[in-house]
Amino acid sequence: MNIGIVILLALLALWKADWKNWEKYYPTMLYIALAASAYEIIAYEKFHLWDFKESIILTKVMVHFIHNLIINPLVVLLFLSNYPSSGSEIIYNAKWVVGFWSVECLVSTTDAITYHNGWNLGWSLLFLIVMFPMVRLHHLNKSLALPLSIGISILLLLLFDYI
Repeated sequence: MNIGIVILLALLALWKADWKNWEKYYPTMLYIALAASAYEIIAYEKFHLWDFKESIILTKVMVHFIHNLIINPLVVLLFLSNYPSSGSEIIYNAKWVVGFWSVECLVSTTDAITYHNGWNLGWSLLFLIVMFPMVRLHHLNKSLALPLSIGISILLLLLFDYI
């Protein structure tokens, strides 16, 4: 399933992403990859809130690698490449949240993603509602987005008993 998502996302990115200006989005692509990787390090030391299932072809580490370094950055590239200039930002964000969450709901029915320690699809939805605007904020104002991201991360660490 993960390979299928990568292929579909790569094709969509080839078609719809602003590859001429990819460098403009690169810092935010790194931001999302670093955030996902930081979660993996923290979760490895303590416990996962969500986890991916290995497949016949991919180990669990490979699945995380694909999500952190391929899927998430491509999502950011697509999201920012097509961001509306004005007027319909809320609708645009809502479409991405609903789309991303719908894929997660579908994937969760196959147990390719599992939830643990109080995390569930409701938390995932809330996370996405925060994540997409944070991605945009990082693209526009890194000096505001980074401390805000740290604050949100600390809140999540407290809420889910990591610290």
